Amino acid sequence: MKSAYSRDSLGYYSILEADVNASAEDIKLRYRNKAKEWHPDHNKSPNAMEIFQKISVAYDVLSDDKKRLTYDLACLSHHSENFPDIFALKIYTNQKGEEDASVRILSQQQITGQIIKYKQEDKSIICNYSEALKSVLKISLHNWLLGWWSLKSFFKTPRVLIDNYKNINKNQEDIKATLIHNALAYEQEHKYQTAYACAAQAWDYASPWQKELLDKFIKGLPQGAAVPSKRWNYRNLKLIQLVIPFIAGLGLIFYLLSAFSEHYQLFNKNNDIAYYQEVKHWKGGSGVDDVVVAKIIEIRTDSNSTDMLYHVKEAYTAKVMYGPSDKFDELTTLPEGTTVRVTGISPDSVWLRVMLDNGDMGFTHKENLEKGIGLPVPAGSQVYTGNQ
Repeated sequence: MKSAYSRDSLGYYSILEADVNASAEDIKLRYRNKAKEWHPDHNKSPNAMEIFQKISVAYDVLSDDKKRLTYDLACLSHHSENFPDIFALKIYTNQKGEEDASVRILSQQQITGQIIKYKQEDKSIICNYSEALKSVLKISLHNWLLGWWSLKSFFKTPRVLIDNYKNINKNQEDIKATLIHNALAYEQEHKYQTAYACAAQAWDYASPWQKELLDKFIKGLPQGAAVPSKRWNYRNLKLIQLVIPFIAGLGLIFYLLSAFSEHYQLFNKNNDIAYYQEVKHWKGGSGVDDVVVAKIIEIRTDSNSTDMLYHVKEAYTAKVMYGPSDKFDELTTLPEGTTVRVTGISPDSVWLRVMLDNGDMGFTHKENLEKGIGLPVPAGSQVYTGNQ
């Protein structure tokens, strides 16, 4: 685990026994006292020269306002074990090697199940926002697809997924360090607008005393360096981690709907009667409708009876279909007053099966007909053979 960032990474304040908030006069006074104490001409200790040189280096940095500010900010952006040459900093670039004021550090965990064991890694990269979106989606996809393949990782993966979601913006010290480093590096390259943008973003993550240092740095930049800086949208970085479970959820819903539909069709398959309805004519012989129809409630027919005679309503034209649905082909069209015999009715009472003069049968909407004889039944009609 990395050590915490220090306010005095190289011990410059410590060797002078000065406070980090000491004034310039106090720094100068303490240097004089320490220099006298450790000057090799007066101090015969074997390490006197080494300590005296450290005192001189510390004073060289802390006695100059700009160097001191650079050191103070560098202590916020680098650990003591990897402290760089703070006056020759290299700019952190994006993943393409391009200079970019919006780069910062992104930290995620990646887990891989390996049958009997698993591998968990901390993935930290310096990138811009668009690269961060791609990286988060890639790591999320990896964890969802490959994280479960061992007994231990099966229980560990949910925690990794949750932590990645919750902690997307929790590495604020590292984010701040990256931005401060680049602010200093761009300033040394005389790229003042980019330096300002980085410092302004670092300011969002700073404590009150750190903001004072950043304010001092920003004020020290040439006038006109102030430019709007691009912030990262961490809400989107969170939401993109839900893409995989969202797609999986949709797939599950479609699967369940499909399974339910298939089950419903199997369960209700006996309600769909697939047969050709035979029609017997009163003069003998029989015919067959040329379509498959649903089950129809049969009505007893007697060609000498007027009980089931209906006619097309006034001002109506009745379409007669081959089956009890508008999706069937049209058999014929009956003008108003045409008399027919009703021989069946659909279970929902919407469609009536009617016999036509030639003995054919078809289906028409119940609302098209009213009871009784309309126009006289033609001679030889199979609809009615009694006396009119």
